[in-house]
Amino acid sequence: MKRTDEQLLFDVAKGDKAAYREIYQNYSAAIYRLVKRMIGSQSSDYDEVFQEAMLRIWKNAPLFDPAKGRAKAWIYLVSTRYCLNWLETKKNRGMAREVELPDTLKDSEAFEPEESAVRNENATSALKLLENLPDDLKQAVSLRHLDHLSIDEIAEITQTPSGTVKSRIFYGLRKLRSFFFKENSHE
Repeated sequence: MKRTDEQLLFDVAKGDKAAYREIYQNYSAAIYRLVKRMIGSQSSDYDEVFQEAMLRIWKNAPLFDPAKGRAKAWIYLVSTRYCLNWLETKKNRGMAREVELPDTLKDSEAFEPEESAVRNENATSALKLLENLPDDLKQAVSLRHLDHLSIDEIAEITQTPSGTVKSRIFYGLRKLRSFFFKENSHE
């Protein structure tokens, strides 16, 4: 019988390495993407911050309380908090954020090469512009549109009301549009 994420976290809290491996397999790709978007730094930092975020899940598993939310939200919350703490530490040290984007973006086979090139250019530009948003707006937009989480899931992860999440997404997208049009109006 397959264990639920909640049961896996309870077992991780007891030191069950197999349960942690399962959590890692289920969430590592999503947490890695989250880290990359949140820290907006060099690739060497991604791996370090990702590994530490995953380690925090292992260490903090005894603090998981299903009465306060689902396991998925708790895993995202632990990872998000570590990223925000890392960013704050980096900011306090006076280090500027740098943006590194993936070398390639997947093209849809349904598009002509010219259209795919324009779509990739727009996607790359949007990801760069995402780095200009304040952390709370960037987090809400990323979780909604890149991780495809529901408003309720994001509210649970960020520990904010659903209305606040909706506002952050709205204002985040609005700022992204204004950044995008401002950047492209020079052409």
